[in-house]
Amino acid sequence: MELSINESPNRNFVHLKRLGGRLCLDFINTVNRESNGYTEDWLNSYSDLLVWGQHVQILNQQQATQLAELAACQPDLAEAVFESAITLREIIYRIFSAVSANCEVQNHDLDALNKTLKEASAWRQISPIDNDFDWSWSDKSDHLGCILWRVAFSAADLLTAKELSRVRECSGDGCGWIFLDTSRNRSRRWCDMETCGNRAKVRRHYRRSSTKEAP
Repeated sequence: MELSINESPNRNFVHLKRLGGRLCLDFINTVNRESNGYTEDWLNSYSDLLVWGQHVQILNQQQATQLAELAACQPDLAEAVFESAITLREIIYRIFSAVSANCEVQNHDLDALNKTLKEASAWRQISPIDNDFDWSWSDKSDHLGCILWRVAFSAADLLTAKELSRVRECSGDGCGWIFLDTSRNRSRRWCDMETCGNRAKVRRHYRRSSTKEAP
């Protein structure tokens, strides 16, 4: 069973932009949010999770295929991992949404993230990379939850990084995407000017036009 980012059962991931600036933020940005729920979600199954892993280049084709085969043999476990993925996505969304708004992060969300980090730590190790050393994952290609480890540690790395103050939540209606503002004056408001930014400009133009035409 081979998986391709062009052949997801539910979404064409080629069109999912990577605008977060960090892996954990790109994971948050697999759904568009409104106050009353989701408007679009790219993750609807474990297969989608694997395709997203290829899309963000933390899985290669061989690893994704191997995991898909394992998931087919253990469907209940694959479903449980998928549900854990969605739970983790909401945890890190709430954490970074609070950070972007300069609000207090809830302890229960930090506790949940730390629990995932503790579980993932058993698979993390120091390995020689070229002439240096770096973190790697042991046997990551045969564990159904390996994608979640990378996301959790990405969130931990960002929470302890100097760039944390640059975390922003998009001002666009029905978006809820979170990104790192790398602009010089830290004034970026939109995840993408071509989408949310342009929609906001259209709405402002419509309101001005309506005001001028009003009797």
